Amino acid sequence: MTKRTIGIIAVIVSAICFGLVPMFMKVVCAEGGNTLSGAFYRFFLSLPPIYVYLKIKKIPLAVTKTQFMKICLITIAGYGGTSLLLFFSYNFIPSGMATTIHFVYPAMVILFSIIFLKEKVKTIKIVCVVLCMIGIVLFHNGEAAVSLLGILLAFASGNTYAFYVIYLDKSELREMPSLKLIFYMNSVASVLVFAVSVATGQLRVALTPTGWAVALLFAISVSFIAVLGFQIGVKYTGGQSAAILSTFEPITSVIIGVLVYGEKFSPKSIAGCILILLATVLVAKTKENNDESVQGS
Repeated sequence: MTKRTIGIIAVIVSAICFGLVPMFMKVVCAEGGNTLSGAFYRFFLSLPPIYVYLKIKKIPLAVTKTQFMKICLITIAGYGGTSLLLFFSYNFIPSGMATTIHFVYPAMVILFSIIFLKEKVKTIKIVCVVLCMIGIVLFHNGEAAVSLLGILLAFASGNTYAFYVIYLDKSELREMPSLKLIFYMNSVASVLVFAVSVATGQLRVALTPTGWAVALLFAISVSFIAVLGFQIGVKYTGGQSAAILSTFEPITSVIIGVLVYGEKFSPKSIAGCILILLATVLVAKTKENNDESVQGS
């Protein structure tokens, strides 16, 4: 199995886990929490299991001052900042609309790569981005509530996530052990979201036992497995391909909506799924120069 194949599988698994976020968040909110508290517990509760893993594997936790500054940058301006912006947008526009706008980030990754990095982008990737954008728009169910601030917050979250993808792909952080990087990013994100939660009076600690159990599962699934899968994908397929493949996430959300909440699977949603799956297949079949085999995988 090639590294690229492993990367593709890792991103798809990551996208499926990220697609479970709305379900986890609904349960946490119903069991005494709120969206901001859910975001905090997502980051914070992932730290103990990651720390134990790093200790068992004897992966040193030491980082240089330069590395730590870069971790703070990618977390505040990208990884953690994205969560805050997206969750804040939910206060002004429906979550479905916010998610649709947020998924502008694959296109922004391509655009930023062309403008700022002067990279040449394969035509097939541009075609895939267009297919994904059309597919995601088809998922939008036409909620009437519209707020310019909410739209701007959701759009900003897409841009910050695009920054996260590109910086992760191009900086020296790419060479750091993935779980070590995740441990530090989740630590910084925990402090960031905790500070905002306290400042806005939205920190909730009186969760039910079910709420705490789901919050822990939320943290492990999203801030451990999903983030790890995406980082592996970026490392083995590149930021552009990983961003396109991650659009598998809204398909998961749609399926969960149908199976768990009894939502209708409309012809528009079916068409959206087909377009995203087509883009995924095209990306998977696109050959890259660094496509190497991994022995024993």
